[in-house]
Amino acid sequence: MLTYVDVEKVLPEPKGYRSAAISFGCISFSSSDEQKKGLFIQIGQDDDLQAAISNGAVAAVWPLKKELPFYTPNDFPVFLTEEGPLSAAIRIIEQYSVKLSMESADDKTLVKLPNFEGSGVPLDIIKKMEQLIHLVPNDIDDGKGGR
Repeated sequence: MLTYVDVEKVLPEPKGYRSAAISFGCISFSSSDEQKKGLFIQIGQDDDLQAAISNGAVAAVWPLKKELPFYTPNDFPVFLTEEGPLSAAIRIIEQYSVKLSMESADDKTLVKLPNFEGSGVPLDIIKKMEQLIHLVPNDIDDGKGGR
């Protein structure tokens, strides 16, 4: 499973609570998705952090230049990204693809890719993320998701 430490290696300046014990059951790009132990990645106009938290998010990836909602809990981990959440998501997926799956699995983090219609995410970006997740472990240099 993807962990807090994994994400912190890609996005090294988090706000809020820091804990190596956090693991993510899912990565979601929609605040309205059920996301048990989820890492919510804010994209486009979908910035309803409260909905993401209500749906199970335990952390978020948020654009550095976008103000966090005033109701963001102090103990809620937020990974800020200068490059934008989609670029950060691709980097996370590239580095830790062996820990991710597009189907439910006990030992992997489920990735709920953005819906092409309505998300504003270009189809080629969605396809790239899908291809990265489907890499077989032999395609990864160190066998642990690092490149």
